[in-house]
Amino acid sequence: MEPASKPCLPAGTARGSKSLITATLVPIPTSGFSRWSIIFFLSLCAFPSSATLNVVAHSEVFQGRCFIVFVSGSPEVESGIVKFNGRAYKLYQYEDGLRAIVGTMPEEKIGVYPVNVEAYLKNGETETFDSSIYVSQFKYPIEKFFLKPSKSKLRAPSIVNNEWASIEALLTKESPKKLWDGLFAKPVPGITTMPFGTREFVNNKPRSRHRGWDMRAAAGTRILAPNSGIVVFADFLKAFGGTVVIDHGQGVNTLYFHFSKVLAKVGQEVSTGDLLGLSGNTGISSGPHLHWGMSVHNIRVEPKQWVTTVMP
Repeated sequence: MEPASKPCLPAGTARGSKSLITATLVPIPTSGFSRWSIIFFLSLCAFPSSATLNVVAHSEVFQGRCFIVFVSGSPEVESGIVKFNGRAYKLYQYEDGLRAIVGTMPEEKIGVYPVNVEAYLKNGETETFDSSIYVSQFKYPIEKFFLKPSKSKLRAPSIVNNEWASIEALLTKESPKKLWDGLFAKPVPGITTMPFGTREFVNNKPRSRHRGWDMRAAAGTRILAPNSGIVVFADFLKAFGGTVVIDHGQGVNTLYFHFSKVLAKVGQEVSTGDLLGLSGNTGISSGPHLHWGMSVHNIRVEPKQWVTTVMP
């Protein structure tokens, strides 16, 4: 428990203090890409006073999924940020350029949003690019369940908010190095018991949307790291039970709740398949299972996207 297909869009125009960068939209083939992703490819030619910006984009991103912004092709670009719906995301080094992964929330309003990129050049100047993206509706399910009084009392804001604050403090610390590689693996083999984004009704009262992917895991099931990273939290909490958080670098973290036994240690470097602990029914839980959360710049997003789509 946490505190709570459109046509191709027209390309925008990039602005700089001395140069004007025009933009053209080029559709890309869908093979090899998930329909959940929107990918912007910003290619800056290395001309100080005149450059061309080519934008390649899918036409939509579903609520709760991620899209990616690339800036590459110019040695003059040193760093930058991406702005989306009032939130700013740092562009990190990726291969011969920069890249930002942007998450959308499951309750993000449907519609067209501006996407603004600020590229900071080595000469101190700034180039900005304005485009737009369509956030498309994803129909999330509704689920009702009951908690025993002993479990329900753990939902008290004084407990949940205080414990979540200690976790969130870690999610807002972004390490610059990318630690994950390729697809993420499921931490346990069990079937889905509650999908990400589900609108929950607990004891007949509405609650905020579910921020993780719940999977069936009998008590004592081995929970394995889905990808490489560093363990930044490993402890027992009242609301979340046995909890582990892995930092995968560049603002990407994974969260795991309800362990019966936590075996991972803070500071431990893990690789795909390393043992984190054993599943259980601790914390706010109606039965043995694993809650797996995916956090991108402190926005909880659909973990399944990272299992089915390589996020570079």
